[in-house]
Amino acid sequence: QGCPEDLTGRGLDDLRAGIIRTPLPPMETFLDDPLRVLRAVRFGTRFGFELEGELMRAAASEQVRSALSTKVSKERVGTELEGMFNGPAPVDSVRLLLSLSLFPVVFAVPPGMQLGPAYGEPCAATMAAAWQLLQETQDRVNPDKEERRFLLLAALLLPLRGLAVSLPKGKSQPLSTHLTREAIKWRAKDADMTVLLHEEAEVLLGVYRQLVSEGGDAAAAAPQALAGAPDAVKVALGTSIRRLKQHWRLGVLLAPLLTMSAAAPLGQEEGSSGSSSGASGGSSWEEELAVTEQQRRLEVVSVLMSAAAAFQLEECWQWKALLDGKQVMSALGLSKPGPELGRVMAEVMDWQLANPGGTAEAARQYIVARHAKQG
Repeated sequence: QGCPEDLTGRGLDDLRAGIIRTPLPPMETFLDDPLRVLRAVRFGTRFGFELEGELMRAAASEQVRSALSTKVSKERVGTELEGMFNGPAPVDSVRLLLSLSLFPVVFAVPPGMQLGPAYGEPCAATMAAAWQLLQETQDRVNPDKEERRFLLLAALLLPLRGLAVSLPKGKSQPLSTHLTREAIKWRAKDADMTVLLHEEAEVLLGVYRQLVSEGGDAAAAAPQALAGAPDAVKVALGTSIRRLKQHWRLGVLLAPLLTMSAAAPLGQEEGSSGSSSGASGGSSWEEELAVTEQQRRLEVVSVLMSAAAAFQLEECWQWKALLDGKQVMSALGLSKPGPELGRVMAEVMDWQLANPGGTAEAARQYIVARHAKQG
């Protein structure tokens, strides 16, 4: 009484030893319901258990991979993957998918897109680097479950950001969007945030490079050194924060990953700079996860976080324009709204980002003087 019933006669021993095995032959188990292979990965990484050898061989077999691809709905696959992302070891989960050759089944690219069988390797490396940064900056970023998923997905798909999928009528969509919406059936919000984070990471890395070019790495992080930063840098940082809104710190964490060789955009041509084939690439990507490299990425995060604080831009995503449309039209003598009004309103916000303590009257004087010069 009060003890679990061990129907196989080895279940309790396996629990004590931290081993996952199937009660029936694993090939039979997985072909009966191929989703079980993903559950084995999820539970194994969640509890830190080892997958038994015969189970591993069956999971990596062509039969099981084919069955998972054709017999299991993408919604069910996505649900299991979400459990991995929300678990304590998301990177280990992805690496296990890679070792079992299941990554290209879960993140299946469209037929005809040739990336090679190992395109998941650089993806796992950039995700691992994001996970490292997240652990180091937990107190400053403090992400909720959704934000953690946003960051990890964007980091995982970072090497694929340069690829697009053709759609009818000559249209296209980012490959990351296709994978998120079609391969794993996650929300449109997840797909849109991935694209936005990829775009803004480029901007934020550019801001960092401008800041360090002004005063050197150490000086750039000091508020007194940041005080003399050009207005254009403040505007670029503030605009990026406004685009990302409350998730802007995720963009800051993603930005330094772009310096990794693993993050180089993958191409479709064999032998391109983004090719992930060969052991040398995987080895160098693992080296990029070393402590010294991680410290360099943390420096980027520190400089950008310090800049946002020094420029008083941390909450700028919530700002309203100091002048509304009617006030701008009155100041410039515009008779009706139009494209010109939109451009001036953008200039007002740019001025606010460069002058966070400014007043409405100062903003009005600025646009009047600016447009007087323009004639």
